[in-house]
Amino acid sequence: CHSSNHYGAAGYWAKMALDEGCIGLSFTNTSPFAVPTGGKTRAVGTNPFCFFAPAANDNFQLDMATTVVPVGKIEVLDRIGKPVPAGWGVDREGGNCTNAAEICKAGGLYPLGGSEETAGYKGYGLGMFVEIMSSVLSGAAIGPDVQSWTISRDGPVNYGHCFVVIDPARFSAGFDDRLGSYLDRMRN
Repeated sequence: CHSSNHYGAAGYWAKMALDEGCIGLSFTNTSPFAVPTGGKTRAVGTNPFCFFAPAANDNFQLDMATTVVPVGKIEVLDRIGKPVPAGWGVDREGGNCTNAAEICKAGGLYPLGGSEETAGYKGYGLGMFVEIMSSVLSGAAIGPDVQSWTISRDGPVNYGHCFVVIDPARFSAGFDDRLGSYLDRMRN
């Protein structure tokens, strides 16, 4: 899917598959706000993805951004004039930053994992994975070419989305029971 202006809640799309007893994955690229590990310039969005899977008497639901935090958390701190916890964002030079206004206006977010010292390149790789699945695959705007999310922009933002549905019954019997057992073990 491409030529989109907004994706909505990632879980909405994955739950459609879950309600049918299937595994649901949904991905979207977003306007660049993440700075690549070791970089200075926004190049990737928060690029959320979602994975829901049905289990006996339960289900597994993962819905997350590929940045340390969503942009909204920084925007709230900027509005109320509070500092950002260290490790969430960078300034215009790519250095760790706790000033919300600087992060919002000229810096950016760390990818999931934070700086290079804390393996932020893994989160950056996840952001790239989502970008490839949602925008490169669909023909939408890619990474730095995605317009900023502002009121005054030049036409559609052209986000891309990807939706994958997998019927576990097509692979082997008992998926729901096995996943339910696994989830019980992880919780206890």
